[in-house]
Amino acid sequence: MSTPHTVVGIDVGTTKVCALIGEVAEGGMLQIVGVGVAPSRGLRKGNVVNMSETITAISAAVERAERISGYEIGRAFVSLAGEHVSAINSRGVVAVTRGDHAIDQEDVDRALAGAQAVALPHNRQVIHIIPRGYTLDGQEGVHSPAGMYGFKLEVEAHIITASSASVQNLTQCLRGAGVEVDEFVINPLASGEAVLSASERDMGVVVADIGGGTTDIGIFIDGTVWHTAVLAVGGNQVTNDIAMGLRLPFDVAEAAKIEHGHAQPDAVPPNASFQVKAFGDEAGLHPFSRRELAYIISARVEEIFELILQ
Repeated sequence: MSTPHTVVGIDVGTTKVCALIGEVAEGGMLQIVGVGVAPSRGLRKGNVVNMSETITAISAAVERAERISGYEIGRAFVSLAGEHVSAINSRGVVAVTRGDHAIDQEDVDRALAGAQAVALPHNRQVIHIIPRGYTLDGQEGVHSPAGMYGFKLEVEAHIITASSASVQNLTQCLRGAGVEVDEFVINPLASGEAVLSASERDMGVVVADIGGGTTDIGIFIDGTVWHTAVLAVGGNQVTNDIAMGLRLPFDVAEAAKIEHGHAQPDAVPPNASFQVKAFGDEAGLHPFSRRELAYIISARVEEIFELILQ
């Protein structure tokens, strides 16, 4: 029986860093054997704003995952998000000139390379090139052209790019924590891999991953990703609204959101209340209406969903 190999994933988010260690056994079954979570204070809306704090957070999450699993983390797949991430769609066309006109992987790669040949600013770099679909001699809807026969192969590709500086800053933080990057993975793609079934991808579905600083969106149609976007709004904006509306410190507002919050005011009893310490008040706990809290949360959540819809 073969020895299972390990796969490591690290999600460096605005509010927390998560590290997962998985064992891939024979047959491709994945079992999580190590988990580490640490508060993140060095990022804002997906961008590194304090390298030392980010390194500390990554190191803490990695150390906890290592302690649980007994493995040592040296490399990892790392999620990438932030308002600096953007995407475009592009087409590539190649002629199949071999005598038998059979499509092989080299032809597919040439078509994708042609789609990638778009003018990008010097401060952008390509993270993913994802084929949305192939056309072979005018026949559309081809998913896997390798092995087929034809004279002209076209591909429509979804190209995801990110700020080179932001990617390098995050890479340096990971190296500072002793971790090399195997590959960056855009958040909505990782979320889609985690939660979507094949039938959902085929029928069409939107994945919206609402984090602390950003909301990551992926639209999947015909089995593949058709659009990705990152909105610079997330759970921290909800907490800010609570802090402003109820005059609470940010950490108290965050705790109130988690413990007593609801996004539907009508589902909260009118007389329900909770007690927390108000901002600048040393006298003790004060009562607040849970329904009032729900109205604050509902307004911001509705706005987030309207932005997703747009």
